[in-house]
Order: sequence, then C-alpha cells, then structure tokens
Amino acid sequence: MSVILIAGGTGMIGQHWIRTQGDQFSEIRLLSRKAGQDGKIRRYAWDPAAGTYDPDAFRGIDFVINLAGAGIADKPWTPDRKQLIVDSRRQSVETLQTALRQTGATPRMILAASATGYYGDRQDVWVDEASAAGPESEFLSATTRIWEEASQGLAEAGYPLAILRIGIVLSREGGALPKLLLPMKGGMANYFGDGHQYMPWIHIDDLCRQMTWILKGQHQGIWNGVAPNPVTSREMASAIRRVYGGWLTMPVPAIALKTLLGEMSDTVLTGARVSAQKAVESGMTFQYPKLDEALLELKSE
Repeated sequence: MSVILIAGGTGMIGQHWIRTQGDQFSEIRLLSRKAGQDGKIRRYAWDPAAGTYDPDAFRGIDFVINLAGAGIADKPWTPDRKQLIVDSRRQSVETLQTALRQTGATPRMILAASATGYYGDRQDVWVDEASAAGPESEFLSATTRIWEEASQGLAEAGYPLAILRIGIVLSREGGALPKLLLPMKGGMANYFGDGHQYMPWIHIDDLCRQMTWILKGQHQGIWNGVAPNPVTSREMASAIRRVYGGWLTMPVPAIALKTLLGEMSDTVLTGARVSAQKAVESGMTFQYPKLDEALLELKSE
C-alpha cells in the first residue's frame, strides 16, 4: 500500500503520470484549488498564495510530487506575470513544507519539479547536474534558481528529496509539440533564429517513467529530466519535417520573435545541451532516446 500526494497534478504532466503510472500506487490524492472527487482520485483544497491547505490530504502519505506553478509560456511576460511565475513556485513549496511540518507527515520521498532553464543559455556546451546555474539576468535561470532554493528547504528540514530539471516535454496532449506542428499545415517546419540553440527534449512517457523511477528507487539529489540525445532547434525542425511529411524547413528570424514576444522569446532562442548521463548510468532506461523514435510514436495516434 502506498499513498501519493500530487501538487499541480491537474496539468499535462500530472494527468499523464496519473494515467500511465498511477496504478502502481494504492491511492492518489491531488492538491487543487477546489476539493472534489474524480473517480478514485480525491482532490483536497489548498491555496499556496494564502498558505492554506486541507490537513487531511497529508495523513498517511508515502510520496509527494510537486509540479505546481504558473505556466511559463501561457501568457505574455508582463511584470505581474513574471512575478506570478516566481511566486506560484516558491509559495507552493513553502506551503508544502509548512503542511508537512504541521501535520507530522513523513513521506518516504518527495519529488520536486524544476526546469532545464536553470542552466541558462549555454549554446553547444554540455551541462549536467553539477553545472552552475545561468546568470540571474536571465529570467528562466533566475526563476528556477529561486524554485530550487525553496525546494532545497525540504531537504534541509530532513525530508528525502529529489529535484527533477525537466526539459521540453513532447506530448500530443499539449505543451511545445502541437505549437511546433502548426506550420506543418502548410508543409513547413520552423526553427528559431539561427537554429543552433539546443532543445533538451523528452517524451512524456519517459518523463513519467523517470518520475516513478526516482520515487520508488528513492533516488535523492538533482536529476535532469531529458532524453539522452538533445538536438538543436534546426535539428528539431528537420526531424518534424521528416516524420510528419513536410517539404520545407524555414527559420523564424530572431528579430521577429523578439518583436512579437519580447523577453519571452528567450524560451525558443536560448537553450542548453543538457546531459542525461547521470540517469542512464544510475539505471534509468529510456523508451525513446532518439527524437525520430519519439516523434513517430507521438504521430501514431
């Protein structure tokens, strides 16, 4: 018997994890804005901004996954939006830690999400879990640094903790891939700027399997949630064209992206060549280690 509590479990990753991995746990509980019941899954109310939660959600839990946080690319990066992106992540971790302490819960393992944006723009230099964070002047790097510092507070309080730096998650259900496929309606695949920036990607099935691998194996520490073979933006576009049957690969000029998106253009114009070697050497196996294999599977349904 094992009980798992998920914060941020109503998003794309959380819902896919529940569908593909949830049967390995006897009970799944969600922290949500509204309490309720979805089949066998119960939602418990919490409000990280107010620091409130339902203590019943924490009774007898064995594992915790924290995926909570406002979407990075959902809305334009106004000053208020950027503050929300940071605050929603920090407050979620702080509320979890308060709840664990006040309820006396003793989970066997906590998995806290982070992002490969931590590394900043590294061009073609390989980075791994021991690499330094990117500069504070880069919003994505600064945000993930604050996020991870908050999460490390859980480890400092004595809870077994893993932090998973998640890359670009490829899924037919949402995220980056449907947006990348939009130009294919005209037979084109786009890359961004000069196309040389790396896109550390992972198939959503592999990400969810890695999450369970970390929890059940109690693999503490920092992990990269990426496939073993990162590609550049240009290589991503070429693979999409091959798999989905396009006839042309074209750039979207950096100046156009910066004019249209402003600072948020960093999400597609910067990147890092992120290594999965630590996970591979520790026994994690990937069903889709190469991009073409991942895209073929995602196209199949």
